[in-house]
This record gives sequence, structure tokens and C-alpha cells, in this order.
Amino acid sequence: MVVDESTPSRLLAISDLTVGDSVSQSVTFTLEMREAFNALSNDSAPLHGNAEFARARGYKDPILQGLCVTSRFSRLIGMYLPGEGAVIESLAFKFRKPIYAGRLVEYRVEVVRMMQALRVTRLKLTVECDDQLCISGEAQCLLL
Repeated sequence: MVVDESTPSRLLAISDLTVGDSVSQSVTFTLEMREAFNALSNDSAPLHGNAEFARARGYKDPILQGLCVTSRFSRLIGMYLPGEGAVIESLAFKFRKPIYAGRLVEYRVEVVRMMQALRVTRLKLTVECDDQLCISGEAQCLLL
């Protein structure tokens, strides 16, 4: 399933989920989105907003905070897969490559394990930009 900003959320029963189910979305992070995250997190580290500082450390431009980028998984998990009945129990990420504002970012959530008796699912999470894997991770969700 591919979603966009206008796709309505959905409520799935645990019996509706199978290994291999997935949802994906493309997002372009704007400078305004980065600034909104800066305000929310109170993270004003120069690596995220000062071009000269970022370039002196080997980056093309200021990089987006990893948690800014991964925060979009909250929407995909809580609204689409597993959906409205999901509660995130755990998250783990590996940040592999930087992501810059103005770039198209591709998100994917995939069911990799179902534990129906426990009402739990494990998810594989990926973020790609410019056809490169930038963030990989996993989540475990309780299904209410």
C-alpha cells in the first residue's frame, strides 16, 4: 500500500495482517519542517542548522536530525500498518547516511513477524534517499 498526506487511516484486526504486508510513503523534508522539529525538540545543534559548521565536518549542508526523519514512522505505524489499534512497544534504528532538507525521502514499513497469541507484530523499517539506504530499523507493536 502506498499512502500520501491525504490517505485516511485504517483499523485492521490482527487477523488481517500477514508477514510481507507493507506500507510506503514519499516525503520531502522542508526547511520549515526542520525548524518545527528544532522548536519541538529544542535541538539547535549547529550540525543541523549552520551550513559552515556542517561543511567543515564533511557534510554537503546541515543534516536533518535522525529523530526528525524517523518521527514519520509514527504516522505510518499508527495510521496504516498495523494501523489505528497499534501501540509501539519498542523501536531501534541504525543511521547509515545523512539526509538533507529538500530531498525526497522514501519510507517503508513491512510486517516481518506475527505473534497472534500475544497480539504483537514485528516490523522492518527503512528510509531511503537518492536510492540509498539511509536508516534501517525495527519496531514491535502491541495490537489492541
